[in-house]
Amino acid sequence: MVTGKKRIGFLYLDEIHHLYHFISVAAELSKTEHVEILTHPRCHDLLFESIEKLGGKNIIVRRLETKRFRRFTDKLKNRDLPRKGFWIKKHKKYLLENFDALVFTDYFHHYILNSRKGEYPKLIKSGHGPPGRAYSYNKDLLDFDAQYLVGQFNYDQFEEMNLLGPHPMTVGYPKTDVVEKDAKKKFFKNQKPSVVYNPHFDPEYTSWDKEGLKVLEYFYNQDKYNLIFAPHLNLFQQLKGKRNKSEIPQKFFEADNILIDLGSVNSVNMAYTRYADIYLGDVSSQVYEFIIEPRPCIFLNPENFDYKNDISFRFWKLGEVISGTEELDKALDHIQYNFEAFKPIQQKMTAENFYTEEGSTASERSATALLDFLNQE
Repeated sequence: MVTGKKRIGFLYLDEIHHLYHFISVAAELSKTEHVEILTHPRCHDLLFESIEKLGGKNIIVRRLETKRFRRFTDKLKNRDLPRKGFWIKKHKKYLLENFDALVFTDYFHHYILNSRKGEYPKLIKSGHGPPGRAYSYNKDLLDFDAQYLVGQFNYDQFEEMNLLGPHPMTVGYPKTDVVEKDAKKKFFKNQKPSVVYNPHFDPEYTSWDKEGLKVLEYFYNQDKYNLIFAPHLNLFQQLKGKRNKSEIPQKFFEADNILIDLGSVNSVNMAYTRYADIYLGDVSSQVYEFIIEPRPCIFLNPENFDYKNDISFRFWKLGEVISGTEELDKALDHIQYNFEAFKPIQQKMTAENFYTEEGSTASERSATALLDFLNQE
């Protein structure tokens, strides 16, 4: 390994909602260490905009191609992202021989893990959102040499489920360090309260298939509220959510009180969750970002899941749970009254979710924790 500065690589082969979970940590580390972001040639401009905003001028961005044949097949299939396995196989030698640590926001580390001869590079697991659904609890977490955790709940759950690796690092939520640099945006000229509807893409749990168009129709036919329809960006992504935006009638795109965003930067940078007055959703952990500033929430349960003792539905303790859009009128009529009961629950859950410490940011703590770990090793 190289002596002196630590060589740390952040792998960025995912959609833009992964970016804010590591970019401020990379910027902090780049002040003293050698930091590279390893990505692909078609990566979103948001990467470079974020680096500039955070003052990460020392970060090296390597835009590495996948294999030529795979580029051809990716183009045929209209893939914006390279297939991770083929990309890593092409660049495996570089990844294995040039870094003290590699940071992943998802589970595509096996190609490195299975080829690593010694103890380096260390594999570090960072999340891409607060722990929410069962997806957060993956046995592959134990493959990593160290884990970033966002708070006490995260730590306790991993410990209870035997998913706590050899070096857990509870640091807080770096994403907030990025979005707090942006001024709050305003999306409607009127003074009506705004509802953000944020269905997940998981076909087993999403409310979109049964209730989505009904929700849009409901808000189209009333004049009390604005609606921001900002689903998980994978919902209308060809290879994951597989829904087609042609399902959505044009009248909803043209309505003055409805904003539809199927995957822009605003859908991942907390612009809508910071702006909206009310959250309407199902199983997206994005609600945890919304309640950092406590506000009313409503959850759709059209499948009538038995959720009350299921940790995968922990977020449904934050607001009223309804079966469908036919109950939306009543839920909205009582929203402020009901919120008084849910507000202390939201405050408690935020404290459990996100570790904070006066005098330092989550990004600073993340950088310090990683360097402490590497120096100990």
